[in-house]
Amino acid sequence: MKKIYALLSLMIFSFAANAQCSGLFFSEYLEGSSNNKALEIYNASGSAIDLSDYAVIRMNNGSTTSPDTFRMNGMLASEAVYVIANAQANAAILAVADTTGRATFYNGDDALTLANITTSTVVDLFGVPGVDPGSAWTWGSGTTADATLVRNYNVQSGVTAWDTLEWVASAVDDASNLGSHSSACYPPTATEPATAASNPTQDAVDVISIYSQSYTDPASIDYYPNWGQSTQYNVFVIGTDSMGQYSNLNYQGIDFDSNEIDASAMEYLHLDVWTADIDNFMVFPISRGGEKSVTTALNKGSWTSLDIPISEYTSQGLSMSDIFQLKLEDPDGSGGTVFIDNIYFWKMPTLVYEVAEIADVVGLDANFSPEKLDMLYELTGVVYGVDMQGGERLSFTIIDATDGIGVFNDLTIDGYVVTEGDEVTVKGKIGFFRGMTQIVADAIVVNSTGNELKDPTDVTSLSEATESDLVKLTKVWLVDDAITVWPSNGNIDVTNGTDTMTLRIDSDSKGIADKTIDNDTMNIVGLGGQFKFDAPYNSGYQLFPRDSTDITKWVELVSVKEVTIDARVYPNPASNNLTVIGAQRWNTYMVYNILGGKVSEGTLTNNSLSVAELNVGTYIVKLYAGENTGVARFVVNK
Repeated sequence: MKKIYALLSLMIFSFAANAQCSGLFFSEYLEGSSNNKALEIYNASGSAIDLSDYAVIRMNNGSTTSPDTFRMNGMLASEAVYVIANAQANAAILAVADTTGRATFYNGDDALTLANITTSTVVDLFGVPGVDPGSAWTWGSGTTADATLVRNYNVQSGVTAWDTLEWVASAVDDASNLGSHSSACYPPTATEPATAASNPTQDAVDVISIYSQSYTDPASIDYYPNWGQSTQYNVFVIGTDSMGQYSNLNYQGIDFDSNEIDASAMEYLHLDVWTADIDNFMVFPISRGGEKSVTTALNKGSWTSLDIPISEYTSQGLSMSDIFQLKLEDPDGSGGTVFIDNIYFWKMPTLVYEVAEIADVVGLDANFSPEKLDMLYELTGVVYGVDMQGGERLSFTIIDATDGIGVFNDLTIDGYVVTEGDEVTVKGKIGFFRGMTQIVADAIVVNSTGNELKDPTDVTSLSEATESDLVKLTKVWLVDDAITVWPSNGNIDVTNGTDTMTLRIDSDSKGIADKTIDNDTMNIVGLGGQFKFDAPYNSGYQLFPRDSTDITKWVELVSVKEVTIDARVYPNPASNNLTVIGAQRWNTYMVYNILGGKVSEGTLTNNSLSVAELNVGTYIVKLYAGENTGVARFVVNK
């Protein structure tokens, strides 16, 4: 006993503050008439506590040297109470007591300490140890003598100093609260929803409603048919919103009477479910041929929004084309209560795309962002370039008679392989990425193949006007002439002596990336792009060459035009071979497109050369034999 006395003095003066909702504390003090006395101790922690580590230490009349210690035992569960009663108390007190003992041999002037004997720590106080208040402690009009005191709801742990404001008094010998305690640590679980479920957002055209104030329900639905069950049904109302309440649920049906529902075109079955006491929930669509259930877990105390894929209801003879009942069931048979709202079948929305020309959708606002952002359109144009993404994603350009736009999607669309010259119709939403206006494709349909491409537009700089257009830079050279190899997925700058332009060499561009740069001065054709992080999006313009034929040596055509055109060729137009007419025997040749880019060269055989690899168009052939030169124009038409 001496050891306990020594510990007591230490604990009184070294009280440890507790965290909120932790440990044990006194939750009720009953000091009534005669021997009607009891103490209630509450476990505010989140786990069970071993009471054998704790004791109630009683100090009468201000004593600190001769305490009376009452050791407890057993495990006290979280949120549970332990009641110590006087053995001579009345029947109402003894009925809820866990034990009896000397801890209750107190009057209104005696202090009580709840202590952890193992750690020598005081966890709560009633009264002031070492102080004799006379007949009782007082506050306001109340005293601790002949009183029943209950700890306030908001108290969450023991105190470092006794505070009378933490207690609420009731009538003498009132044991009505003894045996349980309400605490803010564990608010009472709601048994019914305080707010209604969120209103549905699906368009009515995509919904078949069973129960919802947001839609029109079919006529003659019985939400509580007589299936011989103990389940009770009630219409529960929150404000202006009503919902079905099924109590003591085993299973219960919703009957469509003779109005069978064809849900075969739907994709989901939706229900909003609220419960306080059911863990799992089953819902069965029932057709003439069978039924199938899906079990889902519920979030107790809040609305659970269920969207069950119709694909999960494909067995046991169930036909979604003639649903005539739904069955609701608690698979655990707990007999709990569910509140159900917004029961309907639904499908993803039927999107409506506005048919437009590209120029109608690429208008920009003051920040150079699309004015039509996120709007749905159907655009038709000819494909230019290659797929700049490759793999599972798509990124290419389409151009119509009015303008051009990028096409993008994170996934391939219907297996479409990007092929230059295809005319395609693209359905999708107008998007925006780093300054580039795009259409994010939902669908791509090929209308025709092998369409003639537009001639590139000659430009001397890159701008918003060159975005998603086929353009040509004439007589340009590298800003850094030390670079000898084209990058791969990288940028390189060129200049015409006045403006500097950025080329973006994509790894998907055929024959360019990682290849040697052959020419000092070049003509470069490509698709205009942009890469700019922040508004306003009026810089960061780029040019994307499509393949190696887009980069040619610059030739001064003035010298070609000054040579007398004394050569004739046949056939003209040609498709496979071209022959030079006349007695002059020519040795070598160079062929240029009409824009001055060299497209082929070689040696003539019997004054003939092959043009089979050339695209349809107009060309100039320059002929060489010693110091003699000749020039002829010809057309390739296949």
